[in-house]
Amino acid sequence: MFLVGLGDMSATTWIVVIGAGLVLGLLISRRNPNNKDQIVDLKAEDFRANMRKGQLIDIRREDAYKSERINGSRNFPKRSLLQNLFKLRADQAIFLVADNDRGQVKSIARKLIKKGYHPVYVLVGGIKEWPYQLKK
Repeated sequence: MFLVGLGDMSATTWIVVIGAGLVLGLLISRRNPNNKDQIVDLKAEDFRANMRKGQLIDIRREDAYKSERINGSRNFPKRSLLQNLFKLRADQAIFLVADNDRGQVKSIARKLIKKGYHPVYVLVGGIKEWPYQLKK
């Protein structure tokens, strides 16, 4: 019934329709249902409970890091982190600490994910919202 008008389609039209279907199918199949390539915001309690399971990276300026930091963290100021990726392990989660949880820390997290580092966790509120003892 509905196939009656389809006989009038040219071979080029059929190729375009089939090609579009294949491309759409490929895009759908490549989607990641687990969505492991996203930034995960963690509150201080959850961040603290899990941070030893990965790499704790503080992306604040060196002077801010030296004045106070979370014990066990390594300092890679924002600009130097992407130049020192060889110092990070791609097989471990990355826990990012910054002054806050907006702007540059999210940008750095997205870049790390694009480079194949995942999962990436960000401390909600940044170091200012850390209720636990800091190393000075």
